[in-house]
Amino acid sequence: MGAIDTMGRIFLSRRRFQTEALRPFGITFMQFHLIALARRRGALRPSDAAAELSCDRPTATVIAENCVARGWLIRRRSASDKRSRRLMLTGEGEELLDKIEAARVLTPRDGDPLDALDDASKEAFLVSLEKVRRRAEGLYGA
Repeated sequence: MGAIDTMGRIFLSRRRFQTEALRPFGITFMQFHLIALARRRGALRPSDAAAELSCDRPTATVIAENCVARGWLIRRRSASDKRSRRLMLTGEGEELLDKIEAARVLTPRDGDPLDALDDASKEAFLVSLEKVRRRAEGLYGA
């Protein structure tokens, strides 16, 4: 198995873990990331949400619609462009994010996989990983 495949397996393991951890809160992995993004960025365009979630626009629209239906997000018209709409976090969305953060369910209680490395190795790994990320972006696009 190559290094990229190994990174993919690590990512998928983490995603499965987080998906299961979010299940009791009644939210999917992608919905969680969308409302967390709305918290960090404020009002955001659906196209920006799609880019940040690494999915296509129709998929992001479905995720957003589900979040709106659950009361976690609202759609507002843009002040500068009346045709454009922005997604914004609601109070209910804030409360849900606060509950999830307070429960500390998104990280394993036993630590972080990078704990297997000493500080110098971890730093070298992160520097190398950033180089690989930039190269992958050049090959595959953003």
